[in-house]
Amino acid sequence: MPRIAKSDVNAALSTVAKALITASGPDGRTSRADVKAALKLLPKEQRPLADIFFKFVDQRDFKTGATVTAKDINKAVAYAKSHMIAKYDLNSNGLSKDEIAKMSLTGKRAVELARALKRAGANDDGGKLSTKALGVEVNKYAAKANYMSESDYSPEFVSGELPAGHDLTGHNVMTSLAGPLTRLFEGNDPAFPGGYTAEAYSAKDAKAFIEDLRTDNRDEPPDEITESASAFGFITRALEANLTDLKVYKIGPKEAGSNKLASDQGLYAQVIVGRTADGKLAGIMMGDVET
Repeated sequence: MPRIAKSDVNAALSTVAKALITASGPDGRTSRADVKAALKLLPKEQRPLADIFFKFVDQRDFKTGATVTAKDINKAVAYAKSHMIAKYDLNSNGLSKDEIAKMSLTGKRAVELARALKRAGANDDGGKLSTKALGVEVNKYAAKANYMSESDYSPEFVSGELPAGHDLTGHNVMTSLAGPLTRLFEGNDPAFPGGYTAEAYSAKDAKAFIEDLRTDNRDEPPDEITESASAFGFITRALEANLTDLKVYKIGPKEAGSNKLASDQGLYAQVIVGRTADGKLAGIMMGDVET
């Protein structure tokens, strides 16, 4: 078995640490329930390390009433890199089979993930899901998620091409997702794409929009709210864990005589999108009726 570089093992640790931080709720604290839900969405190669590493962080900082925060996770990563990985590479020439055998279970699982990422050629993308695999995960929960406006819509997984070197802009999102957007706006006046534009949410508003999807704050029966919010939680965390350059856009009719988005003009699209590990644009789209 060939040696494996410490940098690859450290990258594996950083990958699951980021996933654990992403799994936290709006309060910035990662609970055991958050991790249990997040594990279902992670690539299968990441799950063993994410599971045991969270337990390591949880036990390392345990005290009555304590919670796990991003700061705790990052401190644990620094400790693990130094005491669970670097100390076993005695000659600083990569970890050998014998050196790996002496490591803790957490260290060994970091090595396993690093090898899996190398086999998949996934070092650069951190083991993120492909567009197709991400769609499979989102579609497991889409039917239970309900976006409410003057009419209700379930999120639809959408994807399209975004050529290398092209920025993720409203115009490019509309072009990339022309197929699903045309279907959504079929029969509307004006017809898509003429007369339509996209408005990007600010980073703050995008974060708030996503948090609202997975928060029980609507005047509906509790069981329905919980199911929908829970489903949106799975979906949005899958997007956050597997997409880069994540953005939120509202797409709809232009204001008369302007390129700005008009208000209260019927059907709009709310779109959460980013770049996938295999170079496409992907995310979810919901109809939003405003009159």
